[in-house]
Amino acid sequence: MFKNRTLLIGLVVALGLVASACRIDVERNADGSLQVEALITEADIATEIGLADDPDFENVVVQLEDGYALFEASGPNEDDRTRTDEVTFRMELFVVDGHLGAEVSDAYWNGIEVPQVFVDEWNAELAEDLEKSAKKDKDSTLIEVEITDEHVRFEFRIDEKRNNGRGNG
Repeated sequence: MFKNRTLLIGLVVALGLVASACRIDVERNADGSLQVEALITEADIATEIGLADDPDFENVVVQLEDGYALFEASGPNEDDRTRTDEVTFRMELFVVDGHLGAEVSDAYWNGIEVPQVFVDEWNAELAEDLEKSAKKDKDSTLIEVEITDEHVRFEFRIDEKRNNGRGNG
């Protein structure tokens, strides 16, 4: 039961963070490429990634720490709507070959540690989905991702070809 729901949370979190920044700054580099910085504050993360609007969750709390984010969510049990399920996990974000990587750890479902085999599976699926998503814009390269206690910061480089209207190749 916790397998699909927590994987969904992880995927929504990681993909939502990239797609919906609260503040974006763009600068043109000397070679014509763009340097894009996107920031999401701690206060806006649950709303920005859509978890706050998910009917499966009545309460979503995101706490940013230097280097990682902690997530707590609760909502009705999928099989017995009179019971409440609680999920917590830690997520780290990093750059892998110009793309976003994410790793879920310290995952608990109703206070019980999620078996490592499921966490490993979530991380593998998450990496695969993030890679597929990143390939949709082959001219965009993630340079840096940083989680502080105030915000999540992404820095991208968008190659010159895209900016000159020549398309993706």
